[in-house]
Amino acid sequence: MQRPVKHVTRKGYIEYRIDSPSFPDGHWGFEDFTLTRHSDGARTLRAHCELWDEDVLIRDVVQSVDKDFTPHDFYARLTKSDAFYGAALYRFTDDEVILEGFNKEDGVISDKRPFGPHMRGFGTHALNADGWMAAKFDRSQGPRQHTFENNLLTSIDHRGATGPAFATTSASTMKYFGEETVHVKAGAFDCYHFAFVLTSNDHPPYHFWVTADGDFMFVKGSVDAPYNWTFELIDLKEWGPLGG
Repeated sequence: MQRPVKHVTRKGYIEYRIDSPSFPDGHWGFEDFTLTRHSDGARTLRAHCELWDEDVLIRDVVQSVDKDFTPHDFYARLTKSDAFYGAALYRFTDDEVILEGFNKEDGVISDKRPFGPHMRGFGTHALNADGWMAAKFDRSQGPRQHTFENNLLTSIDHRGATGPAFATTSASTMKYFGEETVHVKAGAFDCYHFAFVLTSNDHPPYHFWVTADGDFMFVKGSVDAPYNWTFELIDLKEWGPLGG
């Protein structure tokens, strides 16, 4: 019997790797995610992310966007060294984002910031959230780069290990390289190739590839020295109205 659903679900597993003496086998953590595309084009991401540094970081993110990838509502929760660190709910209107939350740094938080469709999106440090920020890039002019200003994130820390709260980069440049076919353990995917470069927080260049099928799903990525990180989609399952 065909399932009476109109949404499509994609469930994947991304391996985090690092070139570091602290991780002899290179395995640094993972991101286990579920992406739901609804019949009206809205999408919801549920991402469980773990980073196995000395202060083990667990980040749980649920975020929703409309058909144009404009943020609708986000939830982020952090655990550090097996202890609760913070949680926050972000609600988006046409011109602002409203935060209600708590973290070990600031205590109870109730705040709001201006937000508009011209902004690149909202950064939660989940890799698929990076892909969704690329969805706002105008690719009609071909390969080029564009600088987005006053970019909001849950944390300015490179691992996303603070907050969650409001953090802002004064500028962040995204570079588009074009379309490429990418081969990873999960299979072959037609992708858009992007990179974050010239960021205001001195983050090294971060290249990433996302699917060109409309979901902007993260497929692989790399961050240059001194971080030496790589990310790869190693498993993917999909199902929807036609079963599978």
